[in-house]
Amino acid sequence: MKKAVISISFLLLVSIPAFKNLVFKGGYTSHDLTHHVVRQISMSKLIKEGQFPPRWDADLNNGFGYPVFIFNYPLPAYIGDVFHRLGLSYVDSVKSVMLISLPLSAIGMYLFLYKWLKEKSQLPAILGAVFYLYAPIRFINVYVSASVGGALALAIIPFLFWSITKQVQEKTPSSLPRTGLLFALLILSHNITALIFAPIIILFALLISFQSLNFQKSLRSISLSLILGLGLSAYFWVPAIASRGILRYNSLMEGQYLKHFPSLYQLIRSPWGYGMSNPGVDQDGMSFQIGLAHLLVTLLSIKLLFIKKNQKAVILFLLIFITSVFLMLKASSPVWQYLPLLQLVQYQFRILAITVFSASVLVALLIKNSRFKLLFFAPLLFLLLYANRNHLRINEMFNPGEDYYLNLKTTTASWSEHLPQWSAPVSTESPGKIIITEGSGEVHIEQNKSAFVSAKIQATTPITVQFNQVYYPGWVFLLNNKPINFTYLESNRNGMPVISIPKGDHLFIGKLTKTNTHKFAEGLTLLSIISSVLIITKKTKKP
Repeated sequence: MKKAVISISFLLLVSIPAFKNLVFKGGYTSHDLTHHVVRQISMSKLIKEGQFPPRWDADLNNGFGYPVFIFNYPLPAYIGDVFHRLGLSYVDSVKSVMLISLPLSAIGMYLFLYKWLKEKSQLPAILGAVFYLYAPIRFINVYVSASVGGALALAIIPFLFWSITKQVQEKTPSSLPRTGLLFALLILSHNITALIFAPIIILFALLISFQSLNFQKSLRSISLSLILGLGLSAYFWVPAIASRGILRYNSLMEGQYLKHFPSLYQLIRSPWGYGMSNPGVDQDGMSFQIGLAHLLVTLLSIKLLFIKKNQKAVILFLLIFITSVFLMLKASSPVWQYLPLLQLVQYQFRILAITVFSASVLVALLIKNSRFKLLFFAPLLFLLLYANRNHLRINEMFNPGEDYYLNLKTTTASWSEHLPQWSAPVSTESPGKIIITEGSGEVHIEQNKSAFVSAKIQATTPITVQFNQVYYPGWVFLLNNKPINFTYLESNRNGMPVISIPKGDHLFIGKLTKTNTHKFAEGLTLLSIISSVLIITKKTKKP
């Protein structure tokens, strides 16, 4: 226990240079920080409105509404809301999520490697943890892209592998639901990272089950955990998948995955930059390097193939490393074309997370099988820190103030790809939630929330009103507490519901209800929560 405390303290100390340049008030120039701050504002507002789980923000898309959390991973914004409630600004709340992800990832990797390797020396687990932290892709996520979901997901992954290891080795009552919860958190933090790591999780489950005394029992236990994790996160991913067919995403993103393959040279060495990944190797403004230290230890680990001890693990993670590199190269384009799920990754450099994870495991195995551990540890640690010395900073500060973000009413997505096909981004600000387009009368809004609007309408003649929220499945309308028909496909309406209302005084209500898909998905999540509690209590009560 004392050694573990010392090791974790060392990792916290070593992680300070990795996150210290986030410790300032305000934002910085990046790919996505502004998007995430607007989402954070949206999350905090929707929670206050009582919309749970948060899905639809009426203020986005210039006041015409956007399904912001139906498709965008919600966990970073949930955590960010905690920081905001503690008094931080919205932008600093988002930065705080990225900040804590860095030391947490190192601690998680240390716990996983120390538990799995069963090595008396702390050095293999410590070095593997530092290699996982100090990798170019980690600093791309934080300082270049500001991908808060990607950063958080890479902090959760090693804890998931630690939990799987602990589940097989110790079989405690909480093991199965704990692994399920961590898998669910991974999906909710960044669904694309969860997707690309899913095969690695399955392969590791097979490996550690093979290493256990009972292969079938161990594999069955892990499988149940992963199924439970799918259930716990079902409220998010089931509606997202079910609704993909109605989105603009399919036409906008078609073939995008074929435009961002880096070259092998870029993976080995490419200049650090704060620009974008652009079509064409010569047009890229950012780095795609694996990391010189990570490449070196992977090459050195090849010698472990000739050592019987841990041979299967070395083979597995070397194959994972090689496969991940191959999938980032243009030579793998036929594989991408025949695997639709892989196409969702969009940008090949995201696979660098797998490359770095496998290299971090390999360096731990390398030190574990070395007679002179400290002799290897010190120079490799120095090389790692030196190689990343120029990756630990932002580009430029950008601090326009909180009002700047509060007044942004974008869709929080570069292409507004989560709007339905019958709509398009609106460049002008909404004139109001309900407007009269034909006839004469007055509209008095009484309640105005994102998912619920009520108004008193005084129609001096029969009127036509336009409800200025993009129609999305689940919107229903009531007139004097009775359902009323509407249309939304008129070419000049841009997907806004249009309702005919007779002369007279009326109570009008528009509300976003849960579709059958949402009800089913939330039922799965509720059932999974109940199952988790029952598993823990049942096993705990056993004599």
